Amino acid sequence: MNVQTINILDELKNNGEIKLSEDLSLFSCQINPAIENFIRNRAIDFARRKLSITYLVVDTYDGEILGYFALTHKAVLIPDVTMSNTSRRKLERYARLDRSTGDYMASAFLIAQFGKNYGVDNGKRISGRDLMNIANDILVNIQNQIGGGIIYLDCEDNESLKQFYTDEKFQPFGERFSDEDKQKYIQYMRFF
Repeated sequence: MNVQTINILDELKNNGEIKLSEDLSLFSCQINPAIENFIRNRAIDFARRKLSITYLVVDTYDGEILGYFALTHKAVLIPDVTMSNTSRRKLERYARLDRSTGDYMASAFLIAQFGKNYGVDNGKRISGRDLMNIANDILVNIQNQIGGGIIYLDCEDNESLKQFYTDEKFQPFGERFSDEDKQKYIQYMRFF
């Protein structure tokens, strides 16, 4: 299977909002309705407002969306107590320690959304690892242009998701609770 990664702003410019919205409405992720809701209802607006940019991973044969991820940059607080000495040394290259709080403040790349389309045939479905590799390629390109060295994300408190991100070399550094969706999230980070 051959795939192509498309910036949603390029797709919007080339094909218009009506066609793009139709394509996005076919994205299905029953196991995580928030992933489905974002791509169908918020991705275009977020991209226009430059809050995050969504990248569509499509099958080059039929143009079907196989997965997507949304990227942005954001300040993040990383508690010093969660770091090993090796991680702390790496972190100090990209962040500053606020001695009054014991937190490192860093500007980091955020994988804000990440999901596979379960509406495509199972044999055609992209793996999480392949989707992460594509996201990483985009981030490495951005890093080469503007610098930086930390990628982070929030993960639902779900054992299979936590295992996936650990396998992808992310390490937990904190947690947060979302009042919006009444959900606990584990925060993960990885160095380039």
